[in-house]
Amino acid sequence: MRPLLKHIAIPALAPAALFALYFTPKAVFGCANRGLLALGVVLLATIGAIFTTIKGTALQRRGNKESNWWLASTLILLSAIVLLFGPLR
Repeated sequence: MRPLLKHIAIPALAPAALFALYFTPKAVFGCANRGLLALGVVLLATIGAIFTTIKGTALQRRGNKESNWWLASTLILLSAIVLLFGPLR
């Protein structure tokens, strides 16, 4: 799998899902269900960010150049948390 797809495009689905939930009408899911779905997306993104942080730091200790891709994935996944508590409030 290409690094751009693996480390940028796939993790970017989490913030994109939050944007999609934000612009979904309340009549589709209901207010409480939209909130629970957003929390679920953020929970999965946080678990993924923990995994990518561990993987990236392990590779960085070995001096592997691929560690930068893993840390970029971490930042993208953590942006979902920032969106939940920040601009999409």
